[in-house]
Amino acid sequence: MLRAGCQLLNQSTVAAAKTGSNNFALEFVRWRRKPRWLPVAKSKLFRVPERKKQTEEERTELMRLHNHYKTQLRSVRQYLREEVVRQQETSTADHIVLTPEQEEAEFQRCVEVNAAWNAKIAKEREVRLAKEREEKVAYVQERLEAGKLREEERRERANERVRYEIEQSKTFITRENLDEAIETALANPVDYNFAIDLAGNMIKGRATQPQSN
Repeated sequence: MLRAGCQLLNQSTVAAAKTGSNNFALEFVRWRRKPRWLPVAKSKLFRVPERKKQTEEERTELMRLHNHYKTQLRSVRQYLREEVVRQQETSTADHIVLTPEQEEAEFQRCVEVNAAWNAKIAKEREVRLAKEREEKVAYVQERLEAGKLREEERRERANERVRYEIEQSKTFITRENLDEAIETALANPVDYNFAIDLAGNMIKGRATQPQSN
């Protein structure tokens, strides 16, 4: 890697000399680091790091900071403890202890209030259910009427189709009028051939001659 870096440095220096530029920056990047799951290197396996000795001034300052931190932490704990106790005392001071008779009377009052609420909700529910039933009956009635109307329209279309077929059946060729239909077809030939000239005129019939202008 060092050799490649030196070669890159030499090439960059030559390029800068050719271009006449003095602005040059070279930065080495360590692209690969040792993964955390690899063991300790053999050269560092039995190396014991040397423990640095603290001076008396440094040890005294660290002890002072440690004691200061412990004191502040104890103060905060004591404050929170007193705050919790104060809240418990204020919350229990507002609580009134009732006698069994008073508790029974309070329970009966709650039962009556609950019964009143239940009766009110039951009445509202009955009104709502009755309204829903009426709406459902009206919806079903409307659907039935629409179904009847569709059925009548279907029957009317079927009757019209039947009448049309009956009317068309009068012109059908049957065994009785077969000879007459043949004679009519021979007497009145129909030529379905036609041609179209360059002007777009339709000339019907196989033997029809175009009209000359």
